[in-house]
Amino acid sequence: MTKKITLQIVLFFALAAPMVGWAQTITGKVIDSDKTPLEFVSVAVINAADSTLVSYTTTDKNGAFKLTQVTDGKRIFQINLVGFATYQKVLDVKGAPIEIGTVTLLEKSNTLDEIQITAVIPITIKKDTTAFNTKAFKVRVDDTVEDLLKKLPGVEVDADGKVKAQGEDVSKVYVDGKEFFSGDPTIALKNLSADAIKSIELIDEKSDKARVTGVNDSSRSKVINLKLKDDRKVNDFGKFQGGYGTDDRFLTSINYNRFSPTVQASVIARYNNINSSGSDISQIMSFGGGGGGGSYRISRGGGGGTSSGFVTTGVGGLNLGYELKPKQNLNADYFYNYSNSESGKVSTKKTEFVGNQTLYSETESNSVSTTNNHKANFSFIDRSSALRTINMRGRVNTSETEGSSVNSFVGFDGNKVKDLENNGVSTSNNNSTNGSLSVDYITRFSEKSTRNIEVELDMSFSKSNSTSANRNDKDYTDATRVDELVVSTQKQEETNNDFGLEVKYTEPIINDRNFIEVGVGADFKNNNEYTDQNQTLNGSNNLSSTFMADLFENRKTVSGNLDYKYNNDKLNLTFSARFQDVNQNFGLEGAPEFNKNYSSLNPSINLRYRPKQGSWFVARLNKSMNVPSLNQVSPVVNNYNPLFISTGNQNLTAEDSYSAFLMYGMYDFVSGFNIFSNFNYSYTNNAIVNTQNTDVSTRVRTSSYVNLGTRDNVSASLNMGKRMKSVGMRYNVSLGGSVSNYQSVINSVNNKTNTKNINFGLTLENNDKDNVDLSTGATFSKSFTTFSGTTSDRDYLQQTYFVKSDWNITKTFNFSTQFKYDIYTDSSFGTEQAVPIWNASLSYAFLKSKNLSLMLTALDMLNKNVGFDRSSSDNYFQETTKEVLGTYYMVSLTYTLNGNKGKSNQRGGRQIRSVRMH
Repeated sequence: MTKKITLQIVLFFALAAPMVGWAQTITGKVIDSDKTPLEFVSVAVINAADSTLVSYTTTDKNGAFKLTQVTDGKRIFQINLVGFATYQKVLDVKGAPIEIGTVTLLEKSNTLDEIQITAVIPITIKKDTTAFNTKAFKVRVDDTVEDLLKKLPGVEVDADGKVKAQGEDVSKVYVDGKEFFSGDPTIALKNLSADAIKSIELIDEKSDKARVTGVNDSSRSKVINLKLKDDRKVNDFGKFQGGYGTDDRFLTSINYNRFSPTVQASVIARYNNINSSGSDISQIMSFGGGGGGGSYRISRGGGGGTSSGFVTTGVGGLNLGYELKPKQNLNADYFYNYSNSESGKVSTKKTEFVGNQTLYSETESNSVSTTNNHKANFSFIDRSSALRTINMRGRVNTSETEGSSVNSFVGFDGNKVKDLENNGVSTSNNNSTNGSLSVDYITRFSEKSTRNIEVELDMSFSKSNSTSANRNDKDYTDATRVDELVVSTQKQEETNNDFGLEVKYTEPIINDRNFIEVGVGADFKNNNEYTDQNQTLNGSNNLSSTFMADLFENRKTVSGNLDYKYNNDKLNLTFSARFQDVNQNFGLEGAPEFNKNYSSLNPSINLRYRPKQGSWFVARLNKSMNVPSLNQVSPVVNNYNPLFISTGNQNLTAEDSYSAFLMYGMYDFVSGFNIFSNFNYSYTNNAIVNTQNTDVSTRVRTSSYVNLGTRDNVSASLNMGKRMKSVGMRYNVSLGGSVSNYQSVINSVNNKTNTKNINFGLTLENNDKDNVDLSTGATFSKSFTTFSGTTSDRDYLQQTYFVKSDWNITKTFNFSTQFKYDIYTDSSFGTEQAVPIWNASLSYAFLKSKNLSLMLTALDMLNKNVGFDRSSSDNYFQETTKEVLGTYYMVSLTYTLNGNKGKSNQRGGRQIRSVRMH
């Protein structure tokens, strides 16, 4: 296997070498008419033949620039800055560096002698926005917006589809400034065609409050705005795909869009049995989209696992957006999701430490479930007035799930001698409905003053009812013990309602850089849980486990805050003091109630500093109070599963938590170097921790909660990358680590757990992705956990190596392949787990327009994929193995509807602009 990895890496560099080629540099300086150097000026070289981008940079603070990787040929040299006339010059690059000298940009004027020329302005930089003209980047007809983003300078897209732009996570995607499917980045990027986009804007978006009031705050987010081509605003476009493969695997996908200047309508539909919610077969190729492999966890009763089993998925979605008037938009979307999941055989081997004893067990299970889900969202955003904004959002979600499972449990004593066996069968049916409505109204009193008021209203509800039944046959090896047959039925109904209102008033003091904010708020929550449980033991009614319980909680929170805020163009600073008073009333109907009151003063400091464009620093210090949840204080004993019993602790009190967060980020437009680092520290006093008691003879585990000491966690990460222009490649390096300490109580013995993690990753990829997209890399994750109890300490290492390539062999042929090799080494398990996965696809585009393509895809060609989960906790470690799809091949046909009706809009077309020639 090592030879295969080496071969892939050698292949990567062999293919990358020809792309380096012989290239030249272009240097110079840009000033204005007053001879002042201009910073962040867009400087580009584009191909005269098809207007695609050859090289790009921006000027530094001295106005200087240096373009690299400029290949020989006829090129258009271009300098562009908003507010100035575009400078443009035709160059004939012939194997020698070019010194442009000093270029003086003139402010835009209608008196300039102008002629019509053909040109594309590839990149434009404004104060908070960087815009990319998509004509400067080569795309295939069937490329998605996600494919296009990977070609943009300063933009990274990982295997899971998460986007980073200029070092920051992208939180939302707009289409022509309007939300698309509630702004979900994944839906827009994976479903919209790259060929439909005119330009892509990377925006540092201010909060609505900062926009209206003129008072900058520390709340900024990186968003993407996709501007459609003019012909796509009056025509329909989309993509249709169908595929069939071995083992009766199939996939269908529909994406249809009809946009106009005021209306956006989109339909999405998918149906497949390949464990995918992705938009098409290309999403399955990505390892982040269900490629399999294993997982590792240090858990405290939490979940986990990997993509496994056999899932048939159906999705139907509709998005409607309407512009009532400029900057006033109404948006609604609806999704229907269907899922039929078969787990296949799931096997778990567990080693458990109870006191001085070691217990072993083996579990096998198989489950089937069917889910039907309906979800609707709407938003009304009114930013039409400079003095106010209204943001209203609502959602409703309904879900119905039916399921059944069979399981077997075999327990062994410390000598690995079988002492009991339990076989279980269960069925369940759950129906739930939930929804929410939020309204945020911000108004500024006048244009001359920054005095403002904000009113926030939040309401939510949920309702669920479920019925379930199970049967457990427990057989003891010890003949003196009585075997048990437990049959249980349970009906549960739960309702939750939440209403919150907060009002904030901001008053400028001294000048328009200093402010006082006063806020008051109230929140009311009501929870009700009704349980009707019946249980029989060996045919007789089990009185201790047959009951009806009506549990309730009423929680009232009153809060107030006093903030001092200072802000200027570079610095936002807030000192805040927030008072919180919580009344929690809970118990069982007809029984004595529990009434508790908690009060806390919570100070905080928030700072955001932006010394210049592309650089930022954030610091936050915060104190908070965490009130126990209803589940943690519930007096109901949940013994529906006779092997796992849980109850709450009515004597719990609130936790006090303290946190510190530091973040630094920098993106250099000139060199393409970016760095992003953060530091987190959290400390909790009077921590709520798990307690657990296991009866060795019956294997019955009882859990609850208790306040015990402290809990803390510290973590740090560093990510950096840079374009290495001299070799035509880019590297990305990630380094992170964490240390956590927490406590638990196991069979009345306090246990302290300390976990240390460190991870490192390196990725190399080529810069020019027009014809070949290559990347290779490796990640290493090391973890070491110590337990003060009898649990063995754990030393874990995961290594991942990968190579990915996407090659446009010709204008019609494309070949893509991905290889990943995971190695899991764990001191708690005697064997090392190695998982090599190799996927590949070959596609051919038909028709003159290349709108029809045929693709052959091969998944897990080595048939080595496995589903497994290794986890450990305070008193056990276990390994779970699961069935996976395995190797399959699929042939798919994709038709791209590009909306071109009459007017040609092919890649490389020219755009007429009026600029001054030099």
